Amino acid sequence: MNSRPLQSFLTNSLAIRQEIQRFESVHPSIYAIYDLIELIQDQQIAQQIRDHVVCIEGEM
Repeated sequence: MNSRPLQSFLTNSLAIRQEIQRFESVHPSIYAIYDLIELIQDQQIAQQIRDHVVCIEGEM
């Protein structure tokens, strides 16, 4: 019996769980950033920062 598919599945499963944990650990900070952006009076700057945060989220 070949255990390679099972080993591959377990490795992928662990990697996915670790990525979920990493995302959940930074998620509250991302919401905090959006809350702070709402306080910025200059809408152009606020939008530029918002766009950067969206890019960061996409990289996660």
